Amino acid sequence: MKRLNWLSNTVQELADYALETEDSWDEIKDFFTEVQEIGYRMLLVLDEFDHARHLFKGNTAFQRLRELADYPDYGFSLVLTSRRSIRDIEQLAGSTSPFHNIFQVQRLAMFNDEDLAIYFSRFSEIEIPISEEDKKRVLFYCGAHPYLLEMLGWEIVERFRQNQEQKIDIDKAADAIDQSFFEHYDDMIRLLREDETLNKLLQILFGPVIDVKPTDVTELENYGLINSTEEGNYVAYSEHFQDYLKLNERSAEFTDEIWPIWRKTEKTLREVITITMSSVYGDDWITELEKGRSNLKKIFDVCRETQQKEEKTFSERASKNLIDFTYPADLFTIIFSKGLWKQHFEPLFGQTTNYWEQRKQLLSKCRNPLAHNRGETLKPHEFKTIEAYCTEILDILSEFVE
Repeated sequence: MKRLNWLSNTVQELADYALETEDSWDEIKDFFTEVQEIGYRMLLVLDEFDHARHLFKGNTAFQRLRELADYPDYGFSLVLTSRRSIRDIEQLAGSTSPFHNIFQVQRLAMFNDEDLAIYFSRFSEIEIPISEEDKKRVLFYCGAHPYLLEMLGWEIVERFRQNQEQKIDIDKAADAIDQSFFEHYDDMIRLLREDETLNKLLQILFGPVIDVKPTDVTELENYGLINSTEEGNYVAYSEHFQDYLKLNERSAEFTDEIWPIWRKTEKTLREVITITMSSVYGDDWITELEKGRSNLKKIFDVCRETQQKEEKTFSERASKNLIDFTYPADLFTIIFSKGLWKQHFEPLFGQTTNYWEQRKQLLSKCRNPLAHNRGETLKPHEFKTIEAYCTEILDILSEFVE
C-alpha cells in the first residue's frame, strides 16, 4: 500500500501501532476496518499454510482469521494454499474451530486429455520430434502430473538442444533426473504417511483391502493419486510411481492382524527355500532347480521379467533376490517339486503333500481377490483360517529360520 501511495495517515498509524503492540487483535481489526472505509478490499494469500499447524496452537488464531474473512466489515478475503486439508491442519494444531467451513476448496488436479495434447504440441512448436511411443514413455514416468511433466519436459528439451539429437531418448532423460523423481515421491509418501493415507493407498493398489472406506477411495481419486480402470480396479497416476510404491509396499506393515502375519509367512518360506537349496546346490541354486523342471523355470522366468523391470526403473533400489518376486503358490510349487519334497522339505514340514496342498490352495485363493480389491468375496471364517495356517507354518519353521 505504501509503494502504491494508498496509505492514509490513519491507516499508517494503525499499522504501526498493531505491529508494536504485543496483543494487537483489536488494533488489527481497526486497521482492516479503516482500510475498508477508505474504499479498499484486502486479498491475503497465505502460501504453505500447512506450517500453520506449528505456528497456531488451539483455537485463537484460527478463530481470528475466520472473523476477519467471514465478516464484511473488514473487506478481507483469504486464500490459502496447502497440501493438507485445512481441517487436518486445524486438528494437528489442536484446534476445534470450524475455520475450514468458510472456504471453497479447489484441488490442484492432474492434466486432462486436452491439457496433455497441448503439452505434447509444445515439443513440435520448437521442432523437437516426439513419436507416439515417446509419448507413452513420458506418460509411463509422469502420468498426467503437471509438475513431473514440466520437469521431464525441461530435461528433454535441454538434452535435445545440447546434443542436437535427431531422436529424443525419454528413458535417458528420465534417468538423468531420477533422483528428483524419487525425492518428490518420498515427499508425497511422507505426507501420505502423516495423515495416515499411505496405508489406504497401498491397500487399494496392491491389497489386501482391510479397512478402506469408499470415502478413502474418493479422496485419493480427487487428489488424482489413483485412477479406475475399465476392469474396475485402481492404479496409481503413473506406472513409474506405482512401481515405486510396490517397493514400499513390500516392506510395509498394515495394522490389521492378518496381513503382517501373512507377509511374515511369505518371507519365512522364501528364507527356508533359499537356505535349504543353497546348502544343496550352492549360490546358483535357482539355475540348478530349473534343469529338468519346466514348471519352475516358468516361475523364475516371470520373476526375472519383474525384476528386470524394477532394475530398469529403480536400479540399485530393486531387490537382487529373484525369489523375492514369487507368490505363495510359487513357493509351494517349489517345495513340492519332484526330487525336492521327500529329501529336503518333508523333514522340515512333516505331514503329506495333500495336507499342505490344502493350505496352498486357500492362501492362493485368498491372496488373489485381496490383491485385486475384491476382499468382499471372502467369508469371515476364511480370514480366520488364513491366520491359523500362517501361524502353523511359522511355528513349524521358526527354529529352522532362527
